[in-house]
Amino acid sequence: STAILEANGSYQNCRCMKHTSDFIHPKKYESIEIIPLGGACRTTEIILKLKKGPKVCVNPNAPWMKKVLSNL
Repeated sequence: STAILEANGSYQNCRCMKHTSDFIHPKKYESIEIIPLGGACRTTEIILKLKKGPKVCVNPNAPWMKKVLSNL
């Protein structure tokens, strides 16, 4: 399943339509954006800006992402 960032943010008031749980090595992304649970979106969203490619939405419950978040 491909993680897709919704350009206009209209999908259930969230920016991410789909999430990936696949591991993405830290050397492959340049930034991480964490959008906390809020009124507009009922889930925490994590968006990685890849060095070569688009932004990718990551499942915040993926085991590898939990480790990344605990180190922030």
